[in-house]
Amino acid sequence: MTKPDVNYQNDEEIASSDSNDDKEFEKSLLRKMDLRIIPFLTFLYLLSFLDRVNIGNAKLAHLEESLGLVNDQYNWCLSIFFVGYILFEIPSNLMLIKTSPSKWIPSTMVFWGITMSLMTLVKNYHGLLLARFFLGVFESGLYPAVIYYITMWYQRSEQNFRIGLFTIGSSFAGSFSGLLAYGIVRLDGKLNLKGWQWLFLIEGGITVLVAFFAYFYISDYPESAKWLDEKERRFATQRLIQDAGKAHVIHFDKTQLFEAFKDWKVYVSMIQIFGLATTLYSFAMFLPSIVNGLGFDFVISQLLSVPPFLCGTASTLFVAVLSDRKRIRGPFIVILSLFGIVGYILLIVPSSGITVKYIGACVVGIGAIPCLATSVAWLTNNVAGNGKRSVATAMLVAFANVGGIVGSQIYRPNDGPHYLHGHLMAAIFLIVSIFFTIVQYYCLKKINKKKREDPQSFLDGKSEKEIGAMGDKHPDFIYIL
Repeated sequence: MTKPDVNYQNDEEIASSDSNDDKEFEKSLLRKMDLRIIPFLTFLYLLSFLDRVNIGNAKLAHLEESLGLVNDQYNWCLSIFFVGYILFEIPSNLMLIKTSPSKWIPSTMVFWGITMSLMTLVKNYHGLLLARFFLGVFESGLYPAVIYYITMWYQRSEQNFRIGLFTIGSSFAGSFSGLLAYGIVRLDGKLNLKGWQWLFLIEGGITVLVAFFAYFYISDYPESAKWLDEKERRFATQRLIQDAGKAHVIHFDKTQLFEAFKDWKVYVSMIQIFGLATTLYSFAMFLPSIVNGLGFDFVISQLLSVPPFLCGTASTLFVAVLSDRKRIRGPFIVILSLFGIVGYILLIVPSSGITVKYIGACVVGIGAIPCLATSVAWLTNNVAGNGKRSVATAMLVAFANVGGIVGSQIYRPNDGPHYLHGHLMAAIFLIVSIFFTIVQYYCLKKINKKKREDPQSFLDGKSEKEIGAMGDKHPDFIYIL
């Protein structure tokens, strides 16, 4: 089993980061890490999100007519993806720990890329349903693995920005999918393939090609990265240990894997992210149809699907930077969710003109898209111990994809072209998220107060070994709010 924890606490070569020289060295190291790690991970998530939501573009390219889909069969083809995703998310992250990021992440990409390309061959509803299920199974290996991977390279106060940069891959995919689909579906009729078949074939093939490159490009952990020199490797590892303080668990223990199932924070976060993800996935999968329902034709609908995601990208970057600087997560989730609700109100109000409704879609993008990254960062920031964090991350993302199942159902075919039911349900799920965000914020704030005022109460009755394995329950570990 891979054991990424390395103890450099007694290494005298690592100086205190208080000096100006060390601060400059640290900035230089972060820039080097950022340039090497984040752009490539963002590109991988772009491919992942592109492959899962391009079915929305395929729908506009007459997928339903070609396969003879009727009633709610299309929606179930959306939902089944998340069933496969949810079932294999925790096993996938356990495999990540047992193997390594450089092997596991590219392998999952190869399998989902092949599955995507093979969707070209489906002939009916059941074939599409089966293909979408396995697409979810194989894609489940990327997102939670990368979130865990980022926590193995960056301190807590640095993670939301990097997770934000990674997750804007979904925004880029939302923007890029319309443009790419517009170009690809023009191949309709070439080699006796329909436009939607070309869409699946080309996008799946791109994923497989990138996966083979990823085998050689991805490094596992700071202490083994060949593109860092010895001092950089030691410094990168030591700063993570210092960030966790006494909550750092030096030796990997299988018992850590079960700690996530006993932590209330994980379950509150799961409900919170369920509301956020339901909104985001429904928005991503149905935006082309929503825009089309405003009265635009197929081509214009594809192109007008781009700006709302670009707005979400800009919002994600701005919020991620500000959230890391302030070391605050919960209040940003509340504010952003309120933005999303305002956007849906603009879409719902009957008297709103086409321009106002389209602005509403952009406002939804500004509010809904950044929430997911901030929510994930909030939990990973407040869970210590690599095994526990791995399982907690997988549990969180799995429940986010339960939101994907629900989100794929709330925009019903007979509700078009205005989709008032879908807009209303998405807004309600944001309200649910706001409630649980506030609950978690005040609970963590109360615990932090007790940790500061009466730290000994957390340690009484525990042996030295038990104290060393407390992780985020240790009084020295102050939760980020």
